[in-house]
Amino acid sequence: MDNELDLLEKQIAELQGKYKVLLDNKRADALQATRQAVRQYGFTASELGLSGSGAAKKPSSPKEPKYANPANPEQTWVGRGASPKWVKAHIETGGTLEQLLIKR
Repeated sequence: MDNELDLLEKQIAELQGKYKVLLDNKRADALQATRQAVRQYGFTASELGLSGSGAAKKPSSPKEPKYANPANPEQTWVGRGASPKWVKAHIETGGTLEQLLIKR
């Protein structure tokens, strides 16, 4: 019985290896054809739906700034993504994010 299992495992491994080689070759051919079409027709990443996360996104409207640098009010931050250096410096020196809120 163990010999049969060993033989099946060996056959499975061989087939998986062949499958991977065939798939890799097909992918390489597809990639080459895609690159050629992109060069030939001048497609952009956006036209191919590859900008951002890879899915077509609806354009977002610009966000209003939520925070301002008290030392330079022209430096603002909407509160998303990585915080600017001036925000980090303010917090590291004991300040709070609430102190940077833009009063409306």
